[in-house]
Amino acid sequence: MDKADIQKAEKYYVRHLKEVILPFWIPDCIDRKFGGYLNCYNNTGKELLSYNKFTWSQGRFLWVFSELSMCEDSVVTKEEKEVFLEYAKIGVDFLSEHVFLNESKVCTYLMDREGNPIPADESGILSSSIYADFFVAAGFAKYADAAKDYKIFELAEKMYQSIRKRIEQGTYLTLPYPIPEGLRMHGIPMIFLNLSTEMYVSAAGLGLKNDVYSRDMQMFYTDILTNFVDQKHVLREMITTDNCQVDNYFGEYCNPGHTMEDIWFILKAAHYLGDRSVLPLCTEILKNVYKIGWDKDYGGFRLFVHHDGGVPHGKSAGLEKEPMFRQIEENHNNKLWWPHSEALYSFLLAYFQSGDEELLAIYREVFDYTFKLFPNPDSSVGEWIQIRQRDGRPDDKVVALPVKDPYHITRNLILIIQLLNEQAHKADFEGEEENFADKKIR
Repeated sequence: MDKADIQKAEKYYVRHLKEVILPFWIPDCIDRKFGGYLNCYNNTGKELLSYNKFTWSQGRFLWVFSELSMCEDSVVTKEEKEVFLEYAKIGVDFLSEHVFLNESKVCTYLMDREGNPIPADESGILSSSIYADFFVAAGFAKYADAAKDYKIFELAEKMYQSIRKRIEQGTYLTLPYPIPEGLRMHGIPMIFLNLSTEMYVSAAGLGLKNDVYSRDMQMFYTDILTNFVDQKHVLREMITTDNCQVDNYFGEYCNPGHTMEDIWFILKAAHYLGDRSVLPLCTEILKNVYKIGWDKDYGGFRLFVHHDGGVPHGKSAGLEKEPMFRQIEENHNNKLWWPHSEALYSFLLAYFQSGDEELLAIYREVFDYTFKLFPNPDSSVGEWIQIRQRDGRPDDKVVALPVKDPYHITRNLILIIQLLNEQAHKADFEGEEENFADKKIR
């Protein structure tokens, strides 16, 4: 991509963020009466179905508004930044007051509109997913950096320590998809890598030591690349607790969206640490997930695939009652909004880091498919249609949580804009260097 292409792409993404995505959420998602945010919309976004508040969505909203308050002046005006920080403060106050179940900073999974913890299922368990804790901690870390709020960073640190302890002890749950006995789930080191990177960046922004987080970042991405990536450079979602591949249905499926999301987690973390050694393997993993995950007939990434491509399969005796098994069986052919937003950023980031033109070609194919299929055709509503059938038709069903998620699209648009802005400045700097060298020669 030359400078003109980069600038054209940046303008496109800024316009899409500010004219298509954000107007859907603002100001209706802000709960001025009780605090926090509202997002239990149907897939079209036309109807709010519930005032309940899922904790991980609250943490995600907090991250988004905090990050928006830190965007470049060319993207977000000073006045807009102040508004976004105010929106983030609403989330911080709501979560600080309502989300914790005990002094160990364990989060409830679900709250009613007023913030009272409520069980998500018949078990009556309130702390039914540690993923909720991860997203709240990441939101706190981002807000702490944006607002220069050291007390909130201390709260994020306490959460980080609590999460680490529960992971090490195995005393945690992962609703809506429990981890089958005897297996490790890629999602745990993946999200821990993301959180440790958020803590690292925020600590640096606050002028605090971040060597603990830098060690953790390297530990988590080394674990992922060493244990979850197979000999063919395909990232598996489940392995045994002693880090061996599993010869059954769970061990043989892949989640392309998770793979692409995690690769940019790894590339960003390694970049912060000055570690370029992971780049060749990461680019190979991305090329392979495209080969096995991209639908050659209709375009787009399938939600789940076999590690060799195609429909997930493998030995399944005794696994049929597992929620994850049913999720894969019922939804593998769907095309979801979030893997495609992750793909846009992951392939573009890997291209700029590696210079590999094959990655740029894939990015452009993903771009064409994504912006043809997902933006809501009803411009009066905006945002994206969340779920498509394999052939591209809308599919009105719930995947994972009964919410319209504010996170993946907004986050990736922000990150893409930041990346393109950096590359444009880099092109300017290189141009200046060339001019200087030319003058010296003359």
